[in-house]
Amino acid sequence: MNNIFGAVALLSLAIPSFFINLIILGKKRVNEAAALSWLTGSIVFTLSIYLINIFFGIKLGIVSSLLAYAAITIASFVGSRKNITFPKIRFSNYPLLNIVVIALALLMFATAFFYLVADWDAVTLFDFRARILLNEGFLANKIIEMTYGGYPMYTSLLHFWVYVTGLWTPMPIYPLFTISLAGGIFFVLRKFYSVRISLLISLAVIFVPRLFANSFIPYTNLPYTVLLMMGVLYIYLWTKSKNTSDLIFGLLLSAATFWVRDFPFALVNFALVFLAIPAVKKHSKVLSIAAAVILVSIYFIPEFHTIANYLKYTVYEYYSPYWMVFSGVFIYKLIKKQKDWFWALAYLGYGTILFAGTYIFNAKFPGYNLGIYDAVQRMTIFINIPVVLIASSMFEN
Repeated sequence: MNNIFGAVALLSLAIPSFFINLIILGKKRVNEAAALSWLTGSIVFTLSIYLINIFFGIKLGIVSSLLAYAAITIASFVGSRKNITFPKIRFSNYPLLNIVVIALALLMFATAFFYLVADWDAVTLFDFRARILLNEGFLANKIIEMTYGGYPMYTSLLHFWVYVTGLWTPMPIYPLFTISLAGGIFFVLRKFYSVRISLLISLAVIFVPRLFANSFIPYTNLPYTVLLMMGVLYIYLWTKSKNTSDLIFGLLLSAATFWVRDFPFALVNFALVFLAIPAVKKHSKVLSIAAAVILVSIYFIPEFHTIANYLKYTVYEYYSPYWMVFSGVFIYKLIKKQKDWFWALAYLGYGTILFAGTYIFNAKFPGYNLGIYDAVQRMTIFINIPVVLIASSMFEN
């Protein structure tokens, strides 16, 4: 019975944020609001209980957490009452594809209930903090003073919510991120493509290397990727539609990445907003070419060669042939004189941040990067999603 209540409590995080999403996106986009409701709900709820604990000194437990949840739900419902409507469930003309997608989502979520937290960083950090909080009730003192206390509390607070409501394992949290990503991408892409093409692109995204596997790894890499990619997708949608709600939603999702990890890749998302300025958009091709030339040239500069070579074989060669697909599409766009360089700049921007961050990190801790190949690959599971999207953009209309 506790497991059932815990599972319901976990899924119920989608309720208040469904109303919040309706406030931002409007009732005409109810399916988008529903698809991303659990993702945004997990952000709003964890931030809320964090704030009441840190700033108001309220001890976290089942009662205080449920009261916080109730307050958020009531406030969001009242704020969205003019926009409230229900999702419209429509099946495409491809029933087999529908069945595959629905079955995959259900199977992922159900399978996770059979796993315990077993991965090292989760056991010693993310899940460990949740268990301390479960016993202590306060984030201050022991948790914040931990060696790894600087990591945002996002996933630890989700684990805490699972435990305090009776679910025996927090593993079902992580498939929900993959499902949110697939659903969010589908409804955004439906504005450009048919149902079938949108579904196929969504599947292509969630099956990029290592991303799907992270649906069963209780680390922060998958939630970070989902927020970062949905943020940039809505910013892209805004550059096309000039709908302010898309910009607000994209910026909020991008900013939320800092609640998951303190990686700076969201800065690229913020910078891409400037493509809405006609003068910047006019020179976006030149900017893309310049960024590509700079990134390639870095490899041949002696000062930067060690880091560039490290990233070449730990990230880009590991994720082959995605970088080759990007190169081919990039050349194709140059030949065809295409005007939309958004995804090319996103990919190159993330690569620039990756190089700069690794270089600075190595300067502080020389040689430390050589022992974290796997961590760098997990950290960059998002890097190939823009490749899928830039390749797909050639087939618009």
